[in-house]
Amino acid sequence: MLRSLLTRNYMERKTISCCSGHLDVVCGSRFRGQAHSEAARLWEEHISTMLKDVGFQNTTQEKNIYTGQFCGEKVLSVCQVDDFALGCRQESTAKSIYADIGTKLTLHNEAEAPFEHLGLVDSFDGYGVLQTCDYIKLSAKSYIRHLLKAHGWDNPSPRESSNKPKPLLHESDVANLFNLAAGPVENTPKHKALKAEQGFSYRSVRGKILFAHVLCRPGIGYAVTTLAKFSTVPNALHYKSLKHLVIYLRQTQDWGIMYSLYWCSEPVASLPKVSLFL
Repeated sequence: MLRSLLTRNYMERKTISCCSGHLDVVCGSRFRGQAHSEAARLWEEHISTMLKDVGFQNTTQEKNIYTGQFCGEKVLSVCQVDDFALGCRQESTAKSIYADIGTKLTLHNEAEAPFEHLGLVDSFDGYGVLQTCDYIKLSAKSYIRHLLKAHGWDNPSPRESSNKPKPLLHESDVANLFNLAAGPVENTPKHKALKAEQGFSYRSVRGKILFAHVLCRPGIGYAVTTLAKFSTVPNALHYKSLKHLVIYLRQTQDWGIMYSLYWCSEPVASLPKVSLFL
């Protein structure tokens, strides 16, 4: 069954730089394929052929990004495995394109296209998306909150303040991360004892933080890559520093990548007006 996440990034007259074009109105779709060994390849071939039949063409550098002209305007589409999103100026354009796609996907025994219009995009491929008439913000807030809750770290201490987050790594600890003796080798009894004492898996939490970094938190890159060097032999200080980084993410979970739209010449009355504080 194919369900549309028709998440129209309702940026009428507003744009986000995106490879060879600009992303305006976004709509998404999700496909639930069967657990067949060739399902992924067959779906990729099918959806690519279908998008080209509708009028899209691959961009040069990113083959999963398509561009085309529809209803007199340039439209972008990004396909991420079984999700894809449209970017255009008008919601009516998005609906028209989805109608064409739905027609091609509808089977002979289906009375209507397997799509559902869900409106303005608020998440896509792991990102949280906030769209206003002034800016578009990509964040990993929901992902970070899930990480915190999974480890019981979601309740901040009374002394914590999101206005003054702690540094990524304590300056006093940076040198010791490298100078102190390595911890027990991974999967040894001593390592398992240290893991039990600390209450979490170093490698697992480090990997989860890395995903947040890749999504839209480039500022934690140095801390993540530094702590990744000790994944196989972490000592108590490495555990402490990794948890400190998680606390930093808790204090800054609202942070992300922001695309300012102040330079656009035409306002978007249909998008909410939100005060922006930096």
